[in-house]
Amino acid sequence: MKRRDFLQGLLALGAFSVVPAPAAATRPRRLVMIHLFGGNDGLNTVIPWTDPAYRRARPTLAQSQVLKLSAGLGLHPALSPLLPLWQRGKLAVVQGVGYPEPNRSHFLSADIWQSAGLSSQDGWLGRLAAARGWDSVQVDNRSLCRALWQPPDSGRVPLCLRSDQPAPPARPAWMQSALDGLYAGCEQRHLARNYAHLKSCQGQHWEGPPLQASLRTMLDLWPQGRLFHTSLGGFDNHSDQLTKQARALAELATAVAEFYTELQRRGWERDTLICVYSEFGRRVEENGSGGTDHGGAAPCFLLGGGVKGGLYGEHPSLTRLMDGDLMMQYDFRQLYASILEDWLGADARQVLGREFGKISCWA
Repeated sequence: MKRRDFLQGLLALGAFSVVPAPAAATRPRRLVMIHLFGGNDGLNTVIPWTDPAYRRARPTLAQSQVLKLSAGLGLHPALSPLLPLWQRGKLAVVQGVGYPEPNRSHFLSADIWQSAGLSSQDGWLGRLAAARGWDSVQVDNRSLCRALWQPPDSGRVPLCLRSDQPAPPARPAWMQSALDGLYAGCEQRHLARNYAHLKSCQGQHWEGPPLQASLRTMLDLWPQGRLFHTSLGGFDNHSDQLTKQARALAELATAVAEFYTELQRRGWERDTLICVYSEFGRRVEENGSGGTDHGGAAPCFLLGGGVKGGLYGEHPSLTRLMDGDLMMQYDFRQLYASILEDWLGADARQVLGREFGKISCWA
């Protein structure tokens, strides 16, 4: 069974509802969220390589080789596949993103990011999808992330595909079989209302590293989906960080650069926004095991044809800290508000619960 046939048959069977796009002169805009799970070390991602305080805090972890962005700031060299996008003005680096009184638990902090800090049993993208009648897709090896949970009375569910499971075998009634295989063991079969107990879903298998496979899968679902989410692990580096982070960042950069090239080839660059975030950054000082511990604010990346590239905000001070962490400059909900209103044309207050300032980074 071919991958494209599998997915098209899946959509034909109503695996997730498809709302016809309204007639318009412009094509619908799409959002792809990539979560760097584990707490990416932002200080060794966007690097203040000329700051003496950086080398004092990190005598063994300080990067000497960087991809220069501006006087005193550079990207980790493993991100070199993204440098052409920076040079074209299609990569925005938003510095010091976090939230007040940061929580250093991976799951609680991710929950805050993905729910936009609200206590309701849904997520920020789920609320948006339910309000606008949009389809949402997760391609990942994890359980359905909180960001895509929809209100229990919405009558809609995201499409949840795994990228690490074999495809169901081909049979005469292969489309129905594929659908049954996808939802095997999932409460989603009957439009589950108890999102707190959703399990990961079995789906198609794509070759290649996990993030590359996930992004390739998204391309096959592009005509129907509007909101996409995936993740990449490997960032919880309490030890041996130099090797582990470089490997994880290289996988990120390679996958995103390939994905972006394919968006360009298909003419979808201008209609697509990619947002890369992590649940928190790392502490400024390295620990005694060649790594860093859970911290606070960190940079986020925005990539796309509609992005005005560059650095947004000042790099957080390395001497004026909050309990050993970099201080927040932007609340992550300011980033969300800008994406919602300026990119997707949605009501940010309806999704986020109240007004937030915005970060203007659009071409």
